[in-house]
Amino acid sequence: MKNYVVLILILLTIGCRPYDEKEVTITKDYVINPNWDKNSNSFDVIVMRSKEDSEKVNPSTATSLELLNNLVKDMESSYGANVKYNGTDYSKRKVYFNRDNGFLWWADFHNSKSTKKVLGELKKETWYLLAGLSKVNTLYYVYIDSTGELYTVKVPASDWTNI
Repeated sequence: MKNYVVLILILLTIGCRPYDEKEVTITKDYVINPNWDKNSNSFDVIVMRSKEDSEKVNPSTATSLELLNNLVKDMESSYGANVKYNGTDYSKRKVYFNRDNGFLWWADFHNSKSTKKVLGELKKETWYLLAGLSKVNTLYYVYIDSTGELYTVKVPASDWTNI
């Protein structure tokens, strides 16, 4: 009987363990997401803009709460993609913003049928939200300043699900 109790406790511990999220690589040109696999391989690139009554968010000091409270989704500049297999393991594949990756980017506004083969270069002095790169709902805010320097702010689900 004791062996069953121990086995149940081990199974509960393993089943309740948080997902071991691997580090995502984001550059100005591409994303490498070691969390993707054949079942989970889609993500969104969402242009963000400042709310009318908010201050500009400083990318070098931005916090999760500042981003969540001061930026809103630009409904006309948001795209999502389902990354198709191309022979490279999903977890090692580079998905480029400014190249054809062999799949389509779908517009995210009003269930549009609008598609693009190439998303395009990320614009300077613009905030982007990258969602779908994590199995635990972590969000990634990306900003490229006027000199081309990239800033990334990782926002855990615990920060945005409580707002």
